[in-house]
Amino acid sequence: MRGPREDAGAGSVVAIAIALAALVAVLALAVAAGAVGSLARAQAAADGAALAGAVEARAVLARGSPVHPGAVCAVATAVAARAGGAVRGCVADPRGTVTVTVEVEGRGASARAGRGGAGGGTS
Repeated sequence: MRGPREDAGAGSVVAIAIALAALVAVLALAVAAGAVGSLARAQAAADGAALAGAVEARAVLARGSPVHPGAVCAVATAVAARAGGAVRGCVADPRGTVTVTVEVEGRGASARAGRGGAGGGTS
């Protein structure tokens, strides 16, 4: 049988182990929340960029001019940059539908806006 001195400090070791496990769990949640935040920022940047590109394309069409993808995508790129994103892909069709893929902090998202409908998704 052990005496009272042989178990001295065992409770401290258990308490430290529990505290470390809790710290690891909190850090894992923080990393997951950061990833979700990056994904939301990427989707917001893609949505804004696609909408801005579609508005530009619609204005060009309203003047009776053909849609120039370079000009439309330049507008989309500027809006994405203001939102903290980088455009990884941009397509503007002759009807004014714009599809944009944006990356923010390593997370990608895409969005489509214009006459062809709206939609998007994340990657």
